[in-house]
Amino acid sequence: MTLHRIWLYVSFLVWLPLGLASSAAPQQPSVTREPIIIAHRGASGHAPEHTLASYRLAARMHADYIEVDVRMTKDGKLIAMHDATLARTTNAETVYPRRSPWQVGDFSLADLKRLDAGSWFGKRFAGEPIPTLEDIIHTLKSERIDAPLYIELKQPGIEKSVVQLLQKHYYLQRGRIIFQSFHPESLQTLRPLIPNGIPLIQLIGERETARISPNELLEQVAVYADGVGLPLSLANQEWVDAAHSRGLIVHVYTVNNPHDLARLCSIGVDGLFTDYPDRPARIAACHQPPRG
Repeated sequence: MTLHRIWLYVSFLVWLPLGLASSAAPQQPSVTREPIIIAHRGASGHAPEHTLASYRLAARMHADYIEVDVRMTKDGKLIAMHDATLARTTNAETVYPRRSPWQVGDFSLADLKRLDAGSWFGKRFAGEPIPTLEDIIHTLKSERIDAPLYIELKQPGIEKSVVQLLQKHYYLQRGRIIFQSFHPESLQTLRPLIPNGIPLIQLIGERETARISPNELLEQVAVYADGVGLPLSLANQEWVDAAHSRGLIVHVYTVNNPHDLARLCSIGVDGLFTDYPDRPARIAACHQPPRG
């Protein structure tokens, strides 16, 4: 365990209520392996998601990976944006009142650079721009931030463009990149384009599991991917064991509650997405069996 993580662990024990910090008879065997901590859209609990402010903060909080959702603009530029529309996280409705429904793909990068992507979160972030994927890489490099990226491809058809950009900046390396997508075709397209050892994660939602059994779904995923991304509502021992038995890693989204952290660590998940990568609970939870 690094000195930083030891400090976080000790801090967490001080921060915990006495009842939680005290030892208790384990209900399940504890897991000593620490799951990787993925900053969900950056440190999105503290700063506006998918902005340079959020990414910088996530790096300072020692997240193991920083998630970047990637979409393509009308003129073929790769930007960081979760939603398909600009309405929730920018002032697009004010700047472009006649361009409803403000679909990302209907705007050029020059159009998007006029928008404020920070004020919705708080006044002190006013003027934060929508960054391109290249902006993010340049910023990390120029500020000497060694932060691996966890890239989600939000739309099929952008795989080659993403790979070419990452190759250009020497980011397409094991330990520097993980890819995920809800679209199996995106991951299948990526497989021959990337070096061996870079993980591909198939995101799974509750709707998928309503149509197919978990075992059948995992059998299909194991053909082309290295792991699954599960929503917190589906993350249980059965899912984890079934995935691990097929050689698939398990990452869970989105985990902010210390009790959820403790439970997920105890069942052996391999990674956690969180809006708060600074919370000391992320370390100590892996050493404290859940109570009751």
